[in-house]
Amino acid sequence: MFIEQIDISGFKGISQLSLKLNAGSSVLMGENRWGRSSLISALQLLSLDNKFYQFVDSDFYHDRNEIYGNKINIQITYCESYLNELNNLDYKSLLPVAYHSDQDKLFRITYLITANKQVDKIITQHMLVDLQGKPFAFENHEPLIANLIDLNPVMALKHSISPQNLPITNQPLSEYYTLQLSEQLKAHSAQLTQDHLHRGLQAAKALLEYYFADQEHRYHYKQVAKQGTPRSEDWDSLERINNVLDGLDNDFLRTALLGILGSIINAKGNNSLLQSSVPILILEEPESQLHPIILSVGFRLLKHFPTQKIITSNSSDLVSLFPLESLYRLIRLPDKIVSKYIAPHSLSISDSRRIAFHILYRRSNALFARCWLLVEGETEVWLLRELAEQSGYHLSSEGVQLIEFAQCGLKPLIKYANKMGINWYVITDGDMAGKKYADTIKSLCGDDKNPNDYLTVLPARDIENFLFKHGFSHVYKLAAYNTTQHIDLPVHQIIQKAIHKSSKPDLAIAICDDAKSRGINAIPRLLTDTFANIIKVSKALV
Repeated sequence: MFIEQIDISGFKGISQLSLKLNAGSSVLMGENRWGRSSLISALQLLSLDNKFYQFVDSDFYHDRNEIYGNKINIQITYCESYLNELNNLDYKSLLPVAYHSDQDKLFRITYLITANKQVDKIITQHMLVDLQGKPFAFENHEPLIANLIDLNPVMALKHSISPQNLPITNQPLSEYYTLQLSEQLKAHSAQLTQDHLHRGLQAAKALLEYYFADQEHRYHYKQVAKQGTPRSEDWDSLERINNVLDGLDNDFLRTALLGILGSIINAKGNNSLLQSSVPILILEEPESQLHPIILSVGFRLLKHFPTQKIITSNSSDLVSLFPLESLYRLIRLPDKIVSKYIAPHSLSISDSRRIAFHILYRRSNALFARCWLLVEGETEVWLLRELAEQSGYHLSSEGVQLIEFAQCGLKPLIKYANKMGINWYVITDGDMAGKKYADTIKSLCGDDKNPNDYLTVLPARDIENFLFKHGFSHVYKLAAYNTTQHIDLPVHQIIQKAIHKSSKPDLAIAICDDAKSRGINAIPRLLTDTFANIIKVSKALV
């Protein structure tokens, strides 16, 4: 089973949050104070170490050290990973507390944890509830809850060593599963030599141990280590293994990977896993102590593990490794925290491919922005950031990311931004294409928004013509004909000559340098007003 949804109210820094998760990987990202630590604390109540946790006063909702609430509700809904999973021998005892969905034919189990503060005591309750939220009529829910957690325990993988050391590879592991995985990989790819397999699997085990070993064990391993840390060729070998795994759909491989993971967990000590357990993994900002290349190689491997992964991250490198459907933006509003994500089939296949290529692979840092400034081409990207700064508007520090949309199309970008809670503003040219873009904006704004609040149409065929006509003609004349005198040619011919003799980037630099030398009054009023509107939009609540 996997955690399909968690609903939290009144717990630590979360006044209210409802979060629907993926069965595979859910990557959670957001600005500071979105409730990351509180969410992880709530999930860790489902770990082997925290069964039947009893709440204390500091667990109740607080903001900036002020306590507000006197009631905590944490409701976790588990869902079958596949049809009839609960008919397996290990899960059969849980059937009496499962309820069936007619929509997808899967069974679900809901675990509710509550706490009430009453004068001088706190009453904590743990119970299993039905679809209507009513407790099942069992005298003692604890054995069933314990069984549920034993079968799918939450395990938080946290780094606990200094960043200057890569992981060591001599922690005891189950060689049986490693051997089985090696044999399967050899059988499916002639490209993997025995040396590649050995190096790659050693690097994989090292990376996993890096997150599981505690400080005391780590110190011991470092004292007795003989072979040192993985080298660059070891990571290269692991990447070859990842390439093979990407092309396979093999249950035996998944079982072997899970066996390796389980053996590492058991080697750590503390609570051992049942043989049939499938842990739910939490990784909190894994990018903070790993080089981006190692991070990329390691997470390509982790995606193949047949278990649910819940990851918090502020790394565009890591985010780009996952599909769009795995990404969640969490945004703190005055009264609650909202999650924004792409529901299955909510974007067309074509739109998903365009967004993945244009945003996820090419500029994944845009996923962390508060607002997208959508412009037609690269020239606007080069020019507008600098001109905005000269006007006193620092777009980057305001969370505004400039994105050219001509290659991707405007509609997919706005659709995605709307679904992910990213504000947006569009600057278009005044030609026929620009008018079509303006019509697109009007169709996507909704009845409650004025399109003019999110759009600037330049009163010219393109930004070069606009700047030529609004104080920068001399820059283009100098570039084209090395003079600022009148030239008896149409404007567009002068501009094309300037671009041909120089380049669009060089002209953009020349415009910015000229504006800087003349001061803010040289920047067209339309642009300074637009910058002010963009900042206003970026600060609007989603």
